[in-house]
Amino acid sequence: MTSDPEESSLPWAVRGSAGLILVALGIICIFAYPQVAQITRYDALNEKAIGLIDEALVRDQVTFLAISAIKASLAMVEGSTVGIGIEVQVGDIVQPAYDYIDFFWEMFLYAFMVMGFYKLLLETELLYLGIPIIGAGLILLGGATVAQHSRRDLKKFGRACVVFGLMMAYVAPASLWTTHILSERYTSQLREKHYEKIEAFGRQLDASKAEFLALRNEISLLSPGDSMDELKAGLVRIANSMAESFQLSLLAFLYYILIILFDLLFFPFFSAWILYKVALFGLDRLIPRPVPRVKLDTPDPA
Repeated sequence: MTSDPEESSLPWAVRGSAGLILVALGIICIFAYPQVAQITRYDALNEKAIGLIDEALVRDQVTFLAISAIKASLAMVEGSTVGIGIEVQVGDIVQPAYDYIDFFWEMFLYAFMVMGFYKLLLETELLYLGIPIIGAGLILLGGATVAQHSRRDLKKFGRACVVFGLMMAYVAPASLWTTHILSERYTSQLREKHYEKIEAFGRQLDASKAEFLALRNEISLLSPGDSMDELKAGLVRIANSMAESFQLSLLAFLYYILIILFDLLFFPFFSAWILYKVALFGLDRLIPRPVPRVKLDTPDPA
């Protein structure tokens, strides 16, 4: 025969009262979840997480606009041809720099999509559903407390519902808040340092672009041959200067993108994992895990 070691030695009245309390709490979580969210400070946590995402969007928008301006300047040079009778193509010199900038620009778009997805989850109140799920788990746990049969299965499934509901309703926005704290502590200074280098490259590129446009217009109609030779040499020199400046700033672009991805992917999942373990530890103290049934030997009646 098998015996469930979880079978309580407490009187049925005590177990029944505890089960009814759990069921009542579960019903409240299901049918009065807005009030539960307010009492448990879920609303405040959710609003705080939305505000932090808005701050990150505004902050990274500045860098995105700077990279967009750099991309536009390089695109203008990359597509430039000048000449009288013959053409001088100077865009090939800055083509590698333009390709890298275009890649970083696309990575920023993906980063904005991830942040927008986080914000959409919070603003649509989809995570609110975690509270009713917790309620369903509490009802199952209440039933497992008073049931005489299948207690282990009810308790296991109810506990899983409570854990999933906590992850959905509270751990998700709390992980974004924790991400902001970790980002301010570990990556904010690095991000600012590399942004300064990106900004410096943008200013240098603007100056080179102005010189480029001015030189391209200096074509003498009286001696086009000499003008074209000087123009070609000047344009190539400016384009080479742009490419060299970008090579010096390449690591700044690369590290900035890596920092953004670190803040968007590693910190949230790492924070969620830590909070999940903490919540699981606390839940184990309140609702111990169901243990396997043990098989007891019975004497042979013969």
